[in-house]
Amino acid sequence: MSSIRARLSLIVLLVLTGMAWFGQEAVRAYREFDRAKDKITDVLELRAQVLFLDTNSHSRKLADKLKARRQDLGPDPRSEHLSDIIQAYNEKDAKHLRRRVLRFIDSERQIMNEAMRAQKEAEFRFKQNAAITLLLPLLGLLVTWSYTRVKVLRGIDRMSRRMMDFLVDRYSFQFSEPEGNELGMLQRTFNSLAQRVINNMDELKSLDQAKSDFLSITSHELRTPMTSIKGSLSLLTSGVMGKLDPQSEKLLKIAENETDRLIRLINDLLDLAKIEAGKLPLKGEWVVWDDLLHKTAQSLVGLANAAHVSIAVQPMPGLEVYMDKDRMQQILTNLLSNSIKFSPPDGTVSLLTSKTRNFELLVQVRDQGIGIAPGDQELIFQKFRQGASAENPIVKGTGLGLAIARALVEEHGGTIGVHSEKNKGATFYFTLPRWRDQSGQSPHADDGPLGGQRGAA
Repeated sequence: MSSIRARLSLIVLLVLTGMAWFGQEAVRAYREFDRAKDKITDVLELRAQVLFLDTNSHSRKLADKLKARRQDLGPDPRSEHLSDIIQAYNEKDAKHLRRRVLRFIDSERQIMNEAMRAQKEAEFRFKQNAAITLLLPLLGLLVTWSYTRVKVLRGIDRMSRRMMDFLVDRYSFQFSEPEGNELGMLQRTFNSLAQRVINNMDELKSLDQAKSDFLSITSHELRTPMTSIKGSLSLLTSGVMGKLDPQSEKLLKIAENETDRLIRLINDLLDLAKIEAGKLPLKGEWVVWDDLLHKTAQSLVGLANAAHVSIAVQPMPGLEVYMDKDRMQQILTNLLSNSIKFSPPDGTVSLLTSKTRNFELLVQVRDQGIGIAPGDQELIFQKFRQGASAENPIVKGTGLGLAIARALVEEHGGTIGVHSEKNKGATFYFTLPRWRDQSGQSPHADDGPLGGQRGAA
């Protein structure tokens, strides 16, 4: 019987059976105790009646009462002795009455001693069985708790550790054969599920690698012809090949803008492919932070003017950050352009810098737009995911900007996220751990290489 449920049921059944048996024994002992008590009381009452018999004050009523008691005693020595006493009492023979009373008292004393001994034995057996009846539930609880702790809780703890190992990619099937109970069934089910998940993950990794390889090859093959197309369209729109009529110039301008968008998409795909393959080299150097902020903001003035949005930069004098300058500008550009895209006309996009309690540099891009729903705040950092912007569709995004920003921030050893409420704007933020300033604060100011620091702080 290996089932946990069956064993627990057996423990309960044994406890209930034991309680019923010992409880019945306690009731039987109590009844014997009660009978012995009644017998002692009867002996004492009869002794008292016999001791106070007096031939000088003979009572017919008392004699009849003694005869009734004699009939209750039945045919035994006590009845015979009592008959002798009644006869002497009726004959008013004081001498014989005294002698017969003494002999009756002696025999009654022996009977009472036996009754008292039986009473004590019954009392002891009653207390013993009652105590066992009361202790059995406690013993059952103790056995149940011990069994549950050893067989159930420890098994659950082992399963929990294996699940945690599975979550952190340390799962292994190198353990003993599952037991033949409910936990063993759960373990076998988990093993099958884990094996299926691992097989699916391996398959997904292979598919993802094939997809990355395809995107990388396709992007490389597309970039060269798209660059040529871009150059040709620029020459045509510039008038080098002759003046164009307004309708043709408008169509060429649309084609040139769409070509720019395709080139941005190709470059983004290439960047993502390099990041996922771990082949994106970062050139670390100390850069004046304010210079980078103002340069990035200046590059987006045209986009901001077209959206009727202003960019406000909070300066941070004397601060230097160890980073890849071009990639950091790419991060800021992606975040700022995203905020401009979702800002209402006459809104302001703020670029703020501060220091956290953990001595990290906190960079925030804050807008006054429509905000982001809680369920979308993590999804927007995934590839090819975008938020809708019916109010201001001036920028046609690729859905890769935030995914690239996230990957690049993590390559710099920081973290990225967003705080937002619907219709109350959004604040994108990221942290940078390697900075220094004129005050001498420098939590991580070495000149080591960037990259491979995901999750560092």
